[in-house]
Formats: sequence, structure tokens, C-alpha cells
Amino acid sequence: MHPGDAGSFTYANPPRIHWGAGCLVDRLEQELTERKAQRVFVVSTRSVANHPELGGRLISLLGTRCVGQFASIGQHAPAAAVAEATRAAAAANPDLLVSFGGGSPIDATKAVVFSLATGLDLSQPTAAQEARRYNPSLDSVVPHVAIPTTLSVAELSGLAGFTTETEHEKVGLRGEVLLPRAVIFDAELSLHTPLELWLSTGIRAVDHAVETLLAPGSHPFADTLALEGLRRLRASLLATHADPGDVAARTESQLGAWFSFTLPGPAAAGLSHTLGKRVGSRYAIPHGVSSCLVLPHVMRYLAPRSPAAQARIAAALGVDVREMPPEQAAASAADAVADLIRRLDLPHHLGAYGLSPADLEAAARPVASDEWPLEDLVGIYRAAL
Repeated sequence: MHPGDAGSFTYANPPRIHWGAGCLVDRLEQELTERKAQRVFVVSTRSVANHPELGGRLISLLGTRCVGQFASIGQHAPAAAVAEATRAAAAANPDLLVSFGGGSPIDATKAVVFSLATGLDLSQPTAAQEARRYNPSLDSVVPHVAIPTTLSVAELSGLAGFTTETEHEKVGLRGEVLLPRAVIFDAELSLHTPLELWLSTGIRAVDHAVETLLAPGSHPFADTLALEGLRRLRASLLATHADPGDVAARTESQLGAWFSFTLPGPAAAGLSHTLGKRVGSRYAIPHGVSSCLVLPHVMRYLAPRSPAAQARIAAALGVDVREMPPEQAAASAADAVADLIRRLDLPHHLGAYGLSPADLEAAARPVASDEWPLEDLVGIYRAAL
């Protein structure tokens, strides 16, 4: 930070975060008791709901306080499923919503919170535009407690992303009232998450940290945590890859993912995320995998514009940059991310998903601007093939 730097920071994560292996029982009971919750509605996926150690256990812990469950949220939270979940929740008249699973059910639950408060049907074609007219107050929304089983950190944001029915485009709602009131990080729950899903969403968390550090402006608090997040994520993801049963490593990954996301707006709206979302929802590429495919190539493209930040990223990922020229140090950051992706045995070629040259241009065109020329964006996608 230079002497002339100045800025302002607003903490934009949920007000309460619990963590620790095996903490679900005590922390869930704490949240239920403090909120005097007697009518809990759960939003999840079929795989989580049908797993006896996940959905079965949660329903057992809730007991008679559970008044319903919607377990049909698919990848990228389709708007029709969100609308159906909203109708089911409205019929149950809950005083608390609990999301359980990865980013899609958590995002869907945030959208349900919004729809219950406003009456807006998000499956309608114009819903995303109409949503801008609404500004529900914190007192008017049903509180939400999130229990994540991946590292996508949807639970840490006031953005609710879902996929439109006609164009299969990712759109979103945004607002402080959409933040979960509490998050429960219990690494033991993640033992039932498919390993590739866990590790690829870990790269999504790496993406969040990188985009934070590359964001314009001065954000020393978020930068400090993002660098620590990168250090923890690299070590813990490699440890989990070597021993999937290492619960301590999984807790470290959860902490690293949290630290990567204290600047939610820029962290989820940088060039890597934007290009990843353009191909993700259209071609059924999971969030974490899209980061594996695109992030290193975006970093190489941005390296000449951000040499100091990328050198810090490289150092956090274990590269000794002390004797390197600045340009080499910056270039080594993308190489370090690409190496981590390969060592985790994760997908790293966009070409495996069957996109044509026309598909690449169609994905890039809406993002193109004077800052990001279309030819450059298509070039990033081509490099990822």
C-alpha cells in the first residue's frame, strides 16, 4: 500500500460463520434456538437429500421443526426449479430456510428468499429486469442458514444466480437481504461430496482470490486475506487429493475459500468469472470446472497489466519470485495455477466440451468492450482449448 492510498471497506459476508469438523449438530441447534425457529424449510439437491449421512441426518436433527423440503435444484439453479421451490416454501409457511449442498441450492435459496418477499415469479422471461424494482427490507424476508458441501462460497455472497429458461443465460439478483444470516462449515459433511467436485470448486475459490487481487482500487484487507486463502487452498487441496479422508485439510480449504471472498462483488465479476459463466450455463460446465478451464489463460492475458499483483499471487502459490524479473514473476502466477489444476487431475481443456469457433465468438461477444476487445476474448477461449 502506498502512502497516498485511501479507500473504504464494507464487510459483505454473512454476519456469522461457524466452522470446524463435526460442528453441525451444536451450531445448527444454536441457530434454531436463537432464532426461535419452529418451521424450517430445506432446499437441496436429490443427491444430498437422498444421502442418509447428509439429507437424512439433517431432517433427523430438525425433527418436527422441519415443515418441508425441496430437493430438485439442478446445476446452475434453473429458474423453473427456483419458482417451484418458492411455491413449495410458500405453502409450508416457514420461519427459517436452510440450504444444504453446493452453490446451486444455496443460490436457489437466496432467490427463494427474494421471491417469497416480493411475490415475483423468477421463471418469467422478464423476471430479472422486474426484480430491479424491488427492494425488500431485512425484516420482510425469511432468514436463511446455509450449510455448504463444496467450496463455491455462494453462501458468502448477497448475489443469487440462476439460469433463465429460454436462453440458458446466468442472471442474478443482488442485495444485502439475500445474505444468509449464518453459515455452517462442517468439513465432515464434505466427505460425501464427489472428489472432483470438491477439488474443482477449490479452484473456483482460487479464482475468487485471484480476481480479488486483480480488482481495481485499494483493498488491503481483502488482499491480505486472499493471499492467505491462496496459501491455504494450495496446500489443503493437494493434501485432500492425496488423502480424501483428511478432514483437517478439508477444513483448511473451507477457511481458504472464505478468505478468498471478502470482496464479493469484484471477486465474482472479474474477467475469468465472466468468461466462465458465459460458457458454463450454456454448455453445462460446472462452476468449478469453468475456472479450471479459463483462469490460467485470463491471468496470462492480464499479466502485462498487473505485474505486481500477479507476482504476489505466484509467491502465495509457492513460487520463489525473489530473483525473477518482474515480467517473469508475473507470468509464473498463471503457470502456478495451471500446475495446481494438473496436479489435482482436474479438467483443463475447453475443447473437451465440444464448442465450435462460432460458439466461442457467441460466448465472448456480450462481454466485448473497448477494454476487452472481442478478438482478445476469443483468443482467451482459443488458448483454453
